[in-house]
Amino acid sequence: IEVAFASGFSSLRRFNDVLRHVSPDHAPYTADQIAGAARRVLRAAARRLDVAFIRIRMRRAAEIRAARVDAHWQVPAPQESVMTAIVAYLDDTDHALIARDMPVVGQLDAAILVDAAMDTLRVELDDYAEFCRFRHAEAARIGLASPTLSTDRAHWRRECEHELLLERQLRRVRDNRYGENDDAPAGFRIR
Repeated sequence: IEVAFASGFSSLRRFNDVLRHVSPDHAPYTADQIAGAARRVLRAAARRLDVAFIRIRMRRAAEIRAARVDAHWQVPAPQESVMTAIVAYLDDTDHALIARDMPVVGQLDAAILVDAAMDTLRVELDDYAEFCRFRHAEAARIGLASPTLSTDRAHWRRECEHELLLERQLRRVRDNRYGENDDAPAGFRIR
């Protein structure tokens, strides 16, 4: 693993600078901590155990990229800043803390950053996933290809609010039993 840190402490400093940006309260990592994490991943892989940590975080990284470039999804400034920092780190392979082409652990450093950013980005990414499902369903409903549908975050929010209001109304109707009100006058009787 020590070979992975070929670019030295400048890469570790850069990694920790990005970490501080995406998660200000997170303590910086030492080279020993990163190397220890890499050894644990390698040991698990050697025992043929599934090491999902990197794979899942890289899937989240792909979601971050998609949300950033989607013209119909306007990411709020604080989350945009975090997303930009992560994508810039991912794209700068020359200064990666761990060489990207290293088997098994090549994206561990990026996965750690994505994981650290999830407290800030989880709600945004979950909302974006819901928006994508909504957009896809709306496009299918009207017979368009999903990318050609002109809908945006504001429209999606309004539709979510309408759906919530409808659900509340339906719940009130289900919970209200008509005719059981003690204050209501007695009904007509036919003899």
